[in-house]
Amino acid sequence: MTMRLPRREWFRQFGAAAAAATVLPVFDDSAAGSPVPLVRLNRNESAYGPSEKAKTALREAIAEACRFPEDEDELRAAIARHHNIHPENVTLGCGSTEIFRMAAEAWLVPRKNLVVAEPTYSAISDAARVVDAEVRRVPLTHAYAHDLESMLSRSDSRTGLFYICNPNNPTGSLTSKSEIEAFLQQVPETARVILDEAYHEYVSPSGAYASWVSRAASDPRLVVTRTFSKIHGLAGLRVGYAISSAENAERLSARRLPMSVSSVAVRAAGASLSDSAYIKKIAALNENHRQEFFNQANARMLRWLDSQANFVLMAVGRPGNEVAEILRAKGILVASGFPRFPQYIRVSLGLPEEMRAFWRVWDAAMPHHPM
Repeated sequence: MTMRLPRREWFRQFGAAAAAATVLPVFDDSAAGSPVPLVRLNRNESAYGPSEKAKTALREAIAEACRFPEDEDELRAAIARHHNIHPENVTLGCGSTEIFRMAAEAWLVPRKNLVVAEPTYSAISDAARVVDAEVRRVPLTHAYAHDLESMLSRSDSRTGLFYICNPNNPTGSLTSKSEIEAFLQQVPETARVILDEAYHEYVSPSGAYASWVSRAASDPRLVVTRTFSKIHGLAGLRVGYAISSAENAERLSARRLPMSVSSVAVRAAGASLSDSAYIKKIAALNENHRQEFFNQANARMLRWLDSQANFVLMAVGRPGNEVAEILRAKGILVASGFPRFPQYIRVSLGLPEEMRAFWRVWDAAMPHHPM
């Protein structure tokens, strides 16, 4: 395991020039052009997969896969216990995506508007367009936080939803709890705030950050979403949930596809939720690997955005889509094409061997010059 070295201390000890000599790996030239397995660093999945408890639950659930799901209430109760709230405050969904679709149908019709940051996760904007709602986009601040004051100024009497992804995707940046608190105090009672905490478990402890799950259970304007697709390693099973007031939960559930979470997914999610030791382990691994990515990028004099998630948005000095295609041809998948960041790629953090493959291909395929 790579030990985490704070960036400030890292620079103090080595400096940019010494860092390049110390951190930059030396790769075999013959290996640089050889075929590499497909490395998926484009969708922010957990490279470590589910816990052993979740895997055991999956194997046991297969025998009941011929049955329609009947144990959703058990998962809702487990989520409620985990967050110290009531089951009636929990709404399940086929990933967060279904939650966003339900929210759009609940609060964006007829012909209302959604206010979002740019760039941010696009699923809720997609859902808004399906119900013919207007999407109003507000650029992030210079610190890459949500510009909540501007988001409020873009709202009006027809604003049905605000969306805040914190940490934000694709930037990995945080919006402080004090700013969110001030924002919530000004949100009109007729609107709802979807606060997406998909990457919550990856955030390093900080007084500037807080989860809003407990607040959402009692605040009628707030809905917090979580997912099992990230640190839990269950992206392929599609399980997400929302925490909200009982009234909001009822309104969301009324628009839910019946039995949208399979019995296999319910069992695996419940088991994963109970395995707190595994979640802590993966969070620590991610923090180390994130720091190692920063170190490797610094050694190559590449710029990146300080991330609190399991991915990094990195400047590449040329169109990101072009770079992504070059890497794809070498077997490395990354994400690109984000609004306001045309010369960046987003790199999900993979296993150590996958990250070594990324940097090996980068060194072979990309020009070596400061960004």
